[in-house]
Amino acid sequence: MYLGWCDVCLQVRNVAVSRSFYEGLGFRRVEGDDAEGWAVLTNDEVRLGLYDSRHTDADGLVLNFRGGDVFAIAEKLKARGYEFFDGPKRHESGGCSARLRDPDGNVLFFDTALGETKRT
Repeated sequence: MYLGWCDVCLQVRNVAVSRSFYEGLGFRRVEGDDAEGWAVLTNDEVRLGLYDSRHTDADGLVLNFRGGDVFAIAEKLKARGYEFFDGPKRHESGGCSARLRDPDGNVLFFDTALGETKRT
């Protein structure tokens, strides 16, 4: 089952400060806006999302699977006994999302936007 590509997402206190820290490690911004409270950075095959509390209610780590067929993924996982606490749902923009938690409470967020492709 194709889940999409994976961004590791962190809730941060200050996106600009965190972005600067990761850029010092060799990451570069490919999406986002500090003033809007989010940034997506890449370093080779690693994608890292930085989000302030306006964009996530999860503390700590979120695995964000992007670009897969959210409804098909949810259907297959529900058939295997996984329970989603949010979604799957379609948004006004045409995108889809669904969320579940792993046994330790970490969030797995499946989402996709219309025409989305991986930015490297």
